[in-house]
Amino acid sequence: MTTSGGASLHVHGTVGPPDAEQRLLLLYTGGTIGMTTRADGALVPQDFGRLAAHLRDPDELPVGVTIAAFDDPIDSSAIRPGRWLDIADAVVELAGDHTGVVVLHGTDTMAYSASALAFLLEGVDRPVVLTGSQRPLGERRSDADRNLYTAGAFAALRDGTGAPVVPEVTVAFGDLLLRGCRSRKVSADRFSGFASPDLPPLAHAGVSLEVTASLVRPPGAGGLRRTGGLCADVAALKLHPALDEHTLTAVLTRPGLRGVVIEAYGAGNGPSEPWFLRALEAATASGVVVLVTTQCDSGAVRAGQYATGAALFETGAVAGADLTFEAALTKLMALLDRHPADEVRRLLSVDLVGELSPLV
Repeated sequence: MTTSGGASLHVHGTVGPPDAEQRLLLLYTGGTIGMTTRADGALVPQDFGRLAAHLRDPDELPVGVTIAAFDDPIDSSAIRPGRWLDIADAVVELAGDHTGVVVLHGTDTMAYSASALAFLLEGVDRPVVLTGSQRPLGERRSDADRNLYTAGAFAALRDGTGAPVVPEVTVAFGDLLLRGCRSRKVSADRFSGFASPDLPPLAHAGVSLEVTASLVRPPGAGGLRRTGGLCADVAALKLHPALDEHTLTAVLTRPGLRGVVIEAYGAGNGPSEPWFLRALEAATASGVVVLVTTQCDSGAVRAGQYATGAALFETGAVAGADLTFEAALTKLMALLDRHPADEVRRLLSVDLVGELSPLV
């Protein structure tokens, strides 16, 4: 098939027990988990026969698995917004009679992709689980097998009525299942590479799969679909003591800019100098949506908790509460594609897909 963005994708067949009651879709987009090491030490995509071989043990994953892959798998550090649309289109097109979806993805930008998919996929009524690995499948001490089977197990998990237990976009990594739009990559070399700082894991994978049902969102209604796209006319700026007026102005006056995420200090604090506040005020007055998140690993932006923060929000900036940076950026992109600036500002404070904690 070819996605709306022109990406080519092929289905490479089905593996697993022929009489399996369930079938999962395994979509390979790129990343270390599907790579193999060449003689010169470089990582290249491995043959899908080898990938399928890891899925043929019915004791490990007693379901049928349809394997599909993009013809041009990429390192996730090279991903662009168009590929998020391609992945969303592929999920919608191919999920069909599959009871769950596993997306194999590079770890570097997996949290961005999981957040983007959460906002792009409406009516999610089955698990869409992203996973990857720090080392390729088949290598010694690789975490790939464990993550692959854990993701598959969560994607296939049903309750006593046959309904999916976690019908959300999630990230499975190590022994954790995290809400996709609350996840972050927290380590480049540990096998426990992802965390969800402001929301407990939805589930743990130990001897058994332990799901915290009270945290799981109910399935969507109306069928799995992609509505809208992503506006790429956005920027991001991390506050630091050496930030000057020229840099700030260059970012906020970029031609075509419609939105910017500012990573502020603490609970949403920033400089109180007139040049800083004037630049933000001019940007919001021109229609640019300014969303403020925190540089802290956890916690929330609260407008006006400190005098410096109060001045920042008087410019028209929006407090991002406990949005992760990844969720803040992708939510802003999705909303700007669908709504005028005033409505975007309103919806940024509304929990749409579980990206915000209540009463934050």
